[in-house]
Amino acid sequence: MMRRSILLVPFVAGLILLGAGCTSVTTLQTPNVTYQAINSGGTLRLTWAAITDAKNYEIKTDGYDSTVASTVTTFDVTAPTTSISVYAVSGSDKSDPATIDCKVVETSSLVLYGISDSSATDPSGLAFTSDGTASALSLADANKSSLDFVYDDTLTEVLPQGMVNAGDFGWASNTKLNTMMDAGTTNYDSLTEAASTGYASKLTIAVNGVYALWLSSSTTWSTNDHFCKAKVVSIDNGAYKKVTLTVAYQKIGGLRWLE
Repeated sequence: MMRRSILLVPFVAGLILLGAGCTSVTTLQTPNVTYQAINSGGTLRLTWAAITDAKNYEIKTDGYDSTVASTVTTFDVTAPTTSISVYAVSGSDKSDPATIDCKVVETSSLVLYGISDSSATDPSGLAFTSDGTASALSLADANKSSLDFVYDDTLTEVLPQGMVNAGDFGWASNTKLNTMMDAGTTNYDSLTEAASTGYASKLTIAVNGVYALWLSSSTTWSTNDHFCKAKVVSIDNGAYKKVTLTVAYQKIGGLRWLE
């Protein structure tokens, strides 16, 4: 009997150590983050519901990391970034991230012909879709409602050539109030945030110019608006003017970030 008791001691001790080594692992839920542009489009406000067992939340952008207490379920991102990630955190445990894609959708080598071009099929109009795709379209009646801007080489205010809001042509199907402005740079990548003021519906453009575009159906900012940028890559002054553009579109409504 004594021998059997001695053998049980290490066995029981092992069970005790095994039990002591088992720790519970907290599985944190991924935050369900919603977001909206505020501050006339200069800020993106994040909001989420509290996560059970979270001790704090981490917010990561291209430029910085921030941590807020578990009692905080909103955060304002004020600097342009291409991506935002939000994590629920408890000690060394971290949830999968909720990720917001803020990167602009770019279309390169988009070619437009001056409005004086006699070919009805040559595209003079620039149109964006809600997914950020930019297209060059002709001025055919079927396209007019979709157009955002027209490349014009006839209007006195923009000679020798410029971009004009498609809603300025008096077409019944297009009442857009889009505007644009010279960004004051030739560096396309340096335009990371569109300005909030200083726009016009007609603007002369030049080679290497970089421009901010404001797509709107009203004269005031709203989250229904969209902001874009354009770079004039080249202008062909042949029989008819032809411009090649690189353009980019911010899909998040009202947000002025253009990275």
